[in-house]
Amino acid sequence: MRKTWIWAVLVLAGTSLMHAQAPMSDADPASGLVTSSTATSARAISVDSNGLWLSTSDRSTYIRVHGYVQADNRMFVDAVNREDYDQFLFRRIRPLFEGTLFRAIDIRFMPDFGQSNPQIQEAFLEFKSLPFAKLRVGKFKEPLGLEVLRSDRELTFPERSIASDLVPLRYMGAQLGGSVLSNAISYEVGYFNGSSDGSNGNFQWLPANEGAARVFLRPFGPTTVSSLRNLGLGVAGSAGSQHGSIAGVKTPGQATFFKYSSTAVADGQHNRLAPQAYYYWGPLGLMGEYMISSQDVLNKGHLRRLRNEAWEVAGSFVVTGEKNGYDGVRPKYSFEPNKGIRHFGAFELTARYSPLSIDPNTFPLFANSQTAAQRAIERSFGMNWYLNRFIKLVTDYEMTRLRMVSSSSTLHSENVLMSRIQLAF
Repeated sequence: MRKTWIWAVLVLAGTSLMHAQAPMSDADPASGLVTSSTATSARAISVDSNGLWLSTSDRSTYIRVHGYVQADNRMFVDAVNREDYDQFLFRRIRPLFEGTLFRAIDIRFMPDFGQSNPQIQEAFLEFKSLPFAKLRVGKFKEPLGLEVLRSDRELTFPERSIASDLVPLRYMGAQLGGSVLSNAISYEVGYFNGSSDGSNGNFQWLPANEGAARVFLRPFGPTTVSSLRNLGLGVAGSAGSQHGSIAGVKTPGQATFFKYSSTAVADGQHNRLAPQAYYYWGPLGLMGEYMISSQDVLNKGHLRRLRNEAWEVAGSFVVTGEKNGYDGVRPKYSFEPNKGIRHFGAFELTARYSPLSIDPNTFPLFANSQTAAQRAIERSFGMNWYLNRFIKLVTDYEMTRLRMVSSSSTLHSENVLMSRIQLAF
C-alpha cells in the first residue's frame, strides 16, 4: 500500500513539472473562468496549468477540477509521552471541485483522503448576486482565526500554531460576507452548528450552536503607498452554546498535551475573541493574533467558567526576492538549473513563537495535573523551497516546552523535525 502511494506521488510530481512549463493563463473577464492561452471559447473541456475545466459554450457555468497532496515526514528528538512517534504520512490528499453556476452561484466541494480518514472537508454554495453581501451556505471555515482562514495549501509552516487550537475549523452554517471601498473593509457574519475549539464538524447535527463575526481592514489597500498597502488589522469573535465533549489541545507534532477529565463536559456559554493583524511588504511577511476562549465546563456537579488564552507571531522572508503575501509565494523562476543560477525557484526563511495558557482553575477539578499541561510555549524555525508553482518543499524544526502543575507528570517537552513535499495540480 505504501509503495502504491509513493508511485502516486511520483506521477503527480512529474505532472506538476510538466505543468510548470505550460504557458501562463488568461482570465475571462466576463465569467472569471481561467483558460489557457491556446484554448478557444467554444471548447467545453480543456486542461491547462490551473486544472481541468468543464464548461458550457457561453461559460456561464463551469467546473474546475484541481487539488493538492501533502506528504509529511516527522522525526522526533523528544516526544510528549517519550514514545517513538517517528512517522511518514499523507497529511492531506484533497481533490477540489470549484466553479460557477449561471454566473450567479459559486460552488466548492473538497473531500480529503489524508491520514487514512476519508471525510468531506468543505461543501458549500455562495450566492454572489451582491458582491458586497455574498451568502454562503454549507460546510466551511468559521470566520475567526487569521491563520486558520489561510488556505492549507499556502501555509508557511507544516502545522498551524498552538494558538489556532483555540478557534474552530469547519462547521455547517450560513454566512453573509463581502467587502467595500475597494476591499479596504471586509466582513463576515454567520451562524454555525458547532462550537468546539480546534476541531472540524461533520454532517450530523451537533448539540452546539454559535454566531461568529469578523471585520478586517486594509486601510491603505486602495492607495499608492506600496509599503502600507498590505497592512491588515481586524478582530473576530463568537458567542454560542456548547454541550457535550470538549476537544483537547495538540502540539505541532499532533500530540495531545492538554485534555479535560473524561467526566468533564461543556455545559453552557462558549465565547471567543480574536484580534489579529498581518503585514506584507516585498519579501517580508509578518502575522500575529491573540486568542481568548472562555466556556462553561461541568464536572461531577461543579460548574465553572474557564478561560484559556494564546497568541502567536510569525514571520517569513523570501531570500530570493519574490513578493510575500497572505495568499502565498509564487516563484519568479522555476527550478531549471540548466538555465542558470537564477532558475532555482524561491527560498523562504520562517520563524514563529506561540504560547498557550490553560486557566489555572482547571486543575485539579476539571483536568488531571498528571496528564495535562497548564502552559505550552512553541518556537519554530525553518525554510521553504518553492521549485515552481506546483511543488513546494517545507522543512521546519518545532520546539514545544510544557509547564506542568505537578512535578511528577508523565508529559515531556517536544522537539520534532518536520518536512513536507507538497504537490499541487
